Amino acid sequence: MENNVLFARILMLVLCACITIGCFWKLNQSYDPLARYPYGTEQQRKVILDKLDNKEIDYLISQHICPKTFMKFIHVDGFDVYHCQEYSIAKKVQEESNDYIVNFVNKYTKYFSRDDLSELLKHYSYAELTSFYENDLGNNEDLSLMDDPSQKYLILNGSQSVYRYEPGYLVDTNGVTVCQEMQSDLENMINTYATMMDGRTLQVSNGYMSYDAINEMVTQLIQTYGQDSVSHFYLPAGQNEWQLGYTVSFFDTATWIRTCLDYEKVHGQLDYPSIIQSLPQESQDLIVWLEENAYHYGFVIRYPSDKRDQTKMEYQPFVLRYVGKSCAKKMQTSNQCMEEMDFSNYEE
Repeated sequence: MENNVLFARILMLVLCACITIGCFWKLNQSYDPLARYPYGTEQQRKVILDKLDNKEIDYLISQHICPKTFMKFIHVDGFDVYHCQEYSIAKKVQEESNDYIVNFVNKYTKYFSRDDLSELLKHYSYAELTSFYENDLGNNEDLSLMDDPSQKYLILNGSQSVYRYEPGYLVDTNGVTVCQEMQSDLENMINTYATMMDGRTLQVSNGYMSYDAINEMVTQLIQTYGQDSVSHFYLPAGQNEWQLGYTVSFFDTATWIRTCLDYEKVHGQLDYPSIIQSLPQESQDLIVWLEENAYHYGFVIRYPSDKRDQTKMEYQPFVLRYVGKSCAKKMQTSNQCMEEMDFSNYEE
């Protein structure tokens, strides 16, 4: 009798286990991974179920990503749901084929964040970004690409690059090209100089320079003086503020650099008072005038003689950077260079 009872209990347990397993199997067969995903048409949901696994679907659900974000890319070879928002951003900012965008993002996403991507594509083409990541970054891993090179107060010091960026709103004035924003103040300064200096001409020697023009000049200087010497006066293309359009010079930049480096070759060191003394009197007077008056028109000496520790560049008395009148006045009265300034209150 006891054996029969025991057998019946075992049989009951086995039956319950089978029923439980059967129920779980049935539930699993009818489980819809998209049950918690409230987006998409019936056809879109079928495609999602066909293309993505449960983990990828859970990612869509947790991030609240709608089908319109990724459906145009989902059939592309290499599609990665974890980059689908980057694909969508890239497509909106700069048009290219879906295949191209998927391949571009998959390959280079390690170099930019999702937030950076939109800004980068506003200022650089896919081809430029690809070239930078493959070439410039390959030669200098510490180099970072500025996501918004149009910033008025952007400082380039050798560790940041704007690659082949060309600023918008460039205008030609007084024989050079500059950003339109500074044109009026530059012309006023030139006219005032002529009035104050008995008709002397304030000749602008250099303005905006392209990546290729800078690269050509750097190459020529390095061939003569060597990279170490030149790098303290003039940075490589892409890392050079002449490319931003806010810099001007009233004495040919290459001539000043050659004058300084030739002096250093002969005397073994740079002695700026002696170098300046060797210039024509009109150029010496101009240095004094710029130091005392340029700020009235929104310009500052970009590389002052007493700020070499901050700028990491040698003295260049004829090179001026446009920062706007209020900012220039603050820098003049507080004796600050750009590297020392807090520009947050001077966005004009």
